[in-house]
Amino acid sequence: MSPSLPASTPLVSVITPAYNVGPWIGEAVDSVLRQTEGRLEYVVIDDGSTDGTADIVRARAAFDSRIRLISTANAGSGAARNLGIVESSAPFVAFLDGDDRWHPEFLRRQLQVMQAVGSRVGATFCHTRVMLENGRVVGPRWQPAGVCDMDRFLAENNPAHNGSSLLVRRSCFDEVGVFDTGLASAVDQEMWLRIATRSSTPLFWGLRRYLIDMRLMRTGSISSNRGARYSALDKLLVEYAPLMSRLPSGLAYVQPAVFAYRDGFDDVADRWAGIALTAGPARLARTRWGQALLAWHGSGATGRARMRAARNGVRAGVYRGAARAAALLA
Repeated sequence: MSPSLPASTPLVSVITPAYNVGPWIGEAVDSVLRQTEGRLEYVVIDDGSTDGTADIVRARAAFDSRIRLISTANAGSGAARNLGIVESSAPFVAFLDGDDRWHPEFLRRQLQVMQAVGSRVGATFCHTRVMLENGRVVGPRWQPAGVCDMDRFLAENNPAHNGSSLLVRRSCFDEVGVFDTGLASAVDQEMWLRIATRSSTPLFWGLRRYLIDMRLMRTGSISSNRGARYSALDKLLVEYAPLMSRLPSGLAYVQPAVFAYRDGFDDVADRWAGIALTAGPARLARTRWGQALLAWHGSGATGRARMRAARNGVRAGVYRGAARAAALLA
């Protein structure tokens, strides 16, 4: 922490990459302006939007000098984040996607934890709730808490889960560089793994608090392109899983294999499952994700099709119910 900073000096650089998020960007910006920790500078990178995104931000910037809008040609969220890092200077950095929103205590709580956990922690992250496009919260996303080294990070499949949930020391970017704009997906995860393996502050720390609402992916978003995500994730696993030292490297493939089975990418799932099984079936059977992997892997093509249909039916029912409830409350 930096207790010697004068009150007027920003402690946190908040960066929002924004591309055609007109329906939600106002809510995101307002959640930053409502933070109980007010020592912040706020850089919004309009990544070549063709809707009213920039106008909405510009209107709010007229009433709050902490907001700075930078417009650029569309180059993707990684490039937008990199520009935000270059254009800001506070000792801590937090990213908020233009369709997500923070709880008012997001920054204050994370800064408190960063101060308490020691100098080897490069980033903290909080728990996440998921919401529909209309802002209706539909439930929590389970995440671990406490210290995460690279082994736990890989074995638990990126416990930070989404890039809007972290507070990161600027020194991490000074040491390992900025986001890799050459990746089609998993840009966040690649950066966190780089910090965990190449920085002097390699540890992550999870807060047991739900301080971020993440909007469920919309059709056409990068995260909805599952094929690209699995291709990028495969490259990350090949590079980083062999570096695991406390846990069998096969554990890094357990959750990705389950996700690939769920999405119908059986070829890549079978390959990943084969690597996961090198950790030992008995070990996998002791965990919920390991049990899920064994069930999907052992069910065959017909059984997996039934499992996917059942799971998709349950999920659709939950979302329809939440949407109906939100409509009644509107």
